[in-house]
Amino acid sequence: MHTAIGFYEGRSLSDPGVFQQQLITLPTLGPQDLQVEVKAISVNPIDVKRRTSIKKSNQFIVQGYDACGVVTAVGESVTGFVIGDRVFYAGTTNRSGANQHYQLVDSRIVAKAPEGVTEEALAALPLTSITAWELLFEKMGFVPRENANTGSILIVNASGGVGSIAAQLAKWAGLTVYGTSSPENQTWLRQNGVDFPIDHHQPLKKQIEGTFQAIVLFYDGSAYLPQCIDLIAPFGKIGMIVNTEKPLDLNPFKNICVDFFWEYMFAKTDTGHDIASQGAILTKIAQLLADKTIHATVTKTITGGITVPHLKEATALVENHHTGKVVVTGGFA
Repeated sequence: MHTAIGFYEGRSLSDPGVFQQQLITLPTLGPQDLQVEVKAISVNPIDVKRRTSIKKSNQFIVQGYDACGVVTAVGESVTGFVIGDRVFYAGTTNRSGANQHYQLVDSRIVAKAPEGVTEEALAALPLTSITAWELLFEKMGFVPRENANTGSILIVNASGGVGSIAAQLAKWAGLTVYGTSSPENQTWLRQNGVDFPIDHHQPLKKQIEGTFQAIVLFYDGSAYLPQCIDLIAPFGKIGMIVNTEKPLDLNPFKNICVDFFWEYMFAKTDTGHDIASQGAILTKIAQLLADKTIHATVTKTITGGITVPHLKEATALVENHHTGKVVVTGGFA
């Protein structure tokens, strides 16, 4: 038995019982699994979205989709990891998450942590970096190598969790990066690789000359897609990660042959498609971290252990759209 934090019903954060701590039994270690003692986690918007959509049931739901920890057991088919390795990973939505003392995770979506990088930095990166990498390099076809690309990219909501990492990766890959945010966050944009900050409160076209070969929308596409018709180059590419509140009219893009891409980092583990690619991506992210080519975007670290009050504090910041990643460190008591 070990400690876990979760819930049976997706309640409001104002509810005193929104999170509960319980002792639970760990499932049997699978042949491809690692057992990891969790040392640090981060909270993401998907935690909030999934929690608030879950109806009351008899199942104890344990969330957490970013973690850093230490391997304490390995499955019989695991290669490349041994007990004692420090690792980081995003996990999956179809197994219990990282808000527990020990977590079972498929070794193929895990990477070894680079030396000299803190637990809070490592816990902040997996979900956002995999999302950004898959969209930029797998979906949109940019070459994942330093200065291997030319041209420019527009990142809508470049101050968000994914946007802050996507801007760094795009800059590393050789692209000129334009990014939108509120004016008060434009210093943050420059710290994270954006060459030209744009005020998203104003019409984008009035602030930009020319067009882009790629636009990525890390915000509801129905709010920005109408503006993209004047910003995307013929045969350009538009990527999205957020569900839209309204139907999208793609017809205006037909005659200039624009391609559209959806990115959802849990699609691979949900469907069993190319799972090992996510561990490979994190291994590349680890090298970029070790080289100090990119950096984590932690702006709030809650120390003293992963507890119900600390998880509520972190979740409240995320629900209030805190800029940068929020991390809880110290493991479980």
